[in-house]
Amino acid sequence: MIEILVSVCFITDPSKCKEVHLTYAADSVTPHQCMMFGQAEIAKWSAGHPKWRIDKWKCQRPGQVAKI
Repeated sequence: MIEILVSVCFITDPSKCKEVHLTYAADSVTPHQCMMFGQAEIAKWSAGHPKWRIDKWKCQRPGQVAKI
């Protein structure tokens, strides 16, 4: 299992952004496979959330938190 971290921004107010965590479950998924096939998971999320725009995304291990 791998997590897709997606940064999204509100279309009508681009300063309003948030991070969305999507779980991509597949047997022995590698980060490379996530980068290739994760786009479909992001497209599903985007279709269900038309008021949000995808800004950027990355694959990571579940529960991994970026330190800023």
